[in-house]
Amino acid sequence: MSRSISRALLAVVRAATGLQGPVRRAMTRARLVEALEHDGALSVETSRGTLRFLTARGHHLAAAAVKFSQEEPETLAWIDSFRSGETFWDVGAATGLFTCYAATIPGLSVHAFEPKATSYGVLVEHLALNGLGAQVVPLAVAFSDTTAVTRIELANMAPGSGGNSVRDGAAGDGGAAGPFPQGTLAWRMDDFRRAFGLRAPDHLKIDVDGIEAAILRGAQETLREVNSVLIEVEGDNLAEVATRIEAPLAAAGLAEVAAVRGSGSGKNRLYRRGG
Repeated sequence: MSRSISRALLAVVRAATGLQGPVRRAMTRARLVEALEHDGALSVETSRGTLRFLTARGHHLAAAAVKFSQEEPETLAWIDSFRSGETFWDVGAATGLFTCYAATIPGLSVHAFEPKATSYGVLVEHLALNGLGAQVVPLAVAFSDTTAVTRIELANMAPGSGGNSVRDGAAGDGGAAGPFPQGTLAWRMDDFRRAFGLRAPDHLKIDVDGIEAAILRGAQETLREVNSVLIEVEGDNLAEVATRIEAPLAAAGLAEVAAVRGSGSGKNRLYRRGG
């Protein structure tokens, strides 16, 4: 139904601007898009106050924003446990919904990592829209087990959409290409921290469409200093969770909080230092 209505409205816009000259028509349509984006900024009531999200930017983002308080209650509860003076890294931040929520905690330092260009742009806009620019450092960086110039294969250009993957190896390695191969910088997390003199985060969230194991391999030093890790475990990772996810986390002294597994969305697992 939503697609048929959107097509009908598009036809109306085309008809209404059809008699305008090319420049005026382009300007009119651009202003309409701007007006729709402003009108479509959804106010989401959370336990930490109201957040606003640009739902007109894409249907993936719109769905995530509308369901924000219900879709991953386990993630929100985990973020609520953070304290002033701590550091949170959101790896695979997408358009920044959880980043914004975390940034409402007074005194929490937040780094948000999102290599997909369209999602990163909206992430930055969300920080500006919610007045959270001073609390968050957003970076268009990917993490993996190799530090290299590489590509992220975008399955969909829409902001907030999933199904993207970072290639193994450097750009031009001959790997299978997706619909659009976007260049990006990929870092081993340990290398990234060392290069820029950053301390390890107290809390680490990893939601990266299947390369979680590669990120953990590149973060062996960092993980030994992290207090908690929330990680998405689905697809192939679920079948190989013991070796891909649990082994590197256990080696770093992090044990699963069993009560979180299967709760809420059912896709995330929480690991804490000392269990």
